[in-house]
Amino acid sequence: MQLASSICRWGACAAALSLQLALPSVATAADPFASNNGIYPAPSSWAQPYRTANFAYPQQDGPSAWLKATSGQPLSTATAPAYVMALKRHLEPSLRKMIEAPEAWSPAANGWYDMPWVAQGDAENGREPILGSFTGQIVLKRTFAASGLKVDLQNHTVIYYDATAAGTLRKLWANPMRPDRSGVNFAEGAIIVKAGAVSPTPAEWPVVEGAATWTVFRPPVSQVVAHNQGKAVTWKPELTPLRALQFDIIVKDKVASPQTGWVFITYIHDKSAPGRGAWDKLVPLGAMWGNDPDFARQPDGRDPQGGPLRETWINPDAPRYGLATLGWGGRLSGPIDVSERHNVVLTNGKVLKTTRASSCLSCHGTAQSPFISNLYPSPNRAFPPDGSPFPMFEPGSTQWAKWFANRSGQQPMDAHVGSVGLDYDMLVMFALSNVEAATGNAPPALPRLKAH
Repeated sequence: MQLASSICRWGACAAALSLQLALPSVATAADPFASNNGIYPAPSSWAQPYRTANFAYPQQDGPSAWLKATSGQPLSTATAPAYVMALKRHLEPSLRKMIEAPEAWSPAANGWYDMPWVAQGDAENGREPILGSFTGQIVLKRTFAASGLKVDLQNHTVIYYDATAAGTLRKLWANPMRPDRSGVNFAEGAIIVKAGAVSPTPAEWPVVEGAATWTVFRPPVSQVVAHNQGKAVTWKPELTPLRALQFDIIVKDKVASPQTGWVFITYIHDKSAPGRGAWDKLVPLGAMWGNDPDFARQPDGRDPQGGPLRETWINPDAPRYGLATLGWGGRLSGPIDVSERHNVVLTNGKVLKTTRASSCLSCHGTAQSPFISNLYPSPNRAFPPDGSPFPMFEPGSTQWAKWFANRSGQQPMDAHVGSVGLDYDMLVMFALSNVEAATGNAPPALPRLKAH
């Protein structure tokens, strides 16, 4: 069996993180520090460089440059816009080329670091060789019908850790075969970024006009759709052009976010935005620093007295396509995070054609070891491609609200079964699952699944 996962953007994710990992059901030899899945295009078809993963973590922990630039105040819906724009400016020198000229960008040369144990896989899974990207779910074209999407889309994302965050990775993977999962607690100021690009062309989805173009080596969307429909597929990866659509940043900042310790931010492509390049056209969709648990049972994001969400800020000037796929109650969730699910079967027997079921923090709040709870509010651990029947708890129920609690990163969602919190890091969770499988200590194999 394999466990193929895409984590939202970090969230419904800003989640998420979008990625796919292979989880073998028996012990196998594996290189924890591989850069990719080892499947390359023919030399005659690709002459440009392949991105090399950077595992040369700093040997000493240093202060966060970002924390020196912040206001040092708790976030609010009034102060979030300034925080969001200042953080993007802070990261621009090292990340602009990652968006605009990805083949020429190097993580090592720009002070960004990778996660071990996530490269392994087949042509569909693990990290592909050109950008070291992970591959996410299929998003149904009806999700973006209002903005003119003519085809189903798939996202491909890259995830990197700054030097402050890399200090935690150095400690976690000091012995890559016996990681110390009990100590996953990122230092203040740690920054993790995820950038995602999608498969439609401007002719297929007008919103991606003017976006940066990336190339990955993956099976085409048609093969993945056929596989999701239960058809036998022999994976045939191709050089696949993409358009950069979404850029996520998460920051460990307990002053700005005293309840969870994390701030999740999503930027999306706006073809009408001014600027000299695609980086400038990434505008804020919003920020999230808590799950607003007081409103976890109100789908419209308001309390019984009519108060709005207090721990999510959504940019009212963001492109309309981004506002169409926000999470439960209007919480932050990016376009590629698959917060909107179709054909949901509730535990009371009711079927919902469409429901918003997640958010950046509710998704990442399931990061624990072992992997126990679904990324969505569901009684099942696995979940199907969007559009297939998906069991979930009743929206707004007590069980549903469990996903929208505020916890510290060291407090696991399922402490009652002995899980260990992984500080809201989904990629750490899946990497730990892979090392357990490779060393013969895997939990029972799960069905294939894709998460946001």
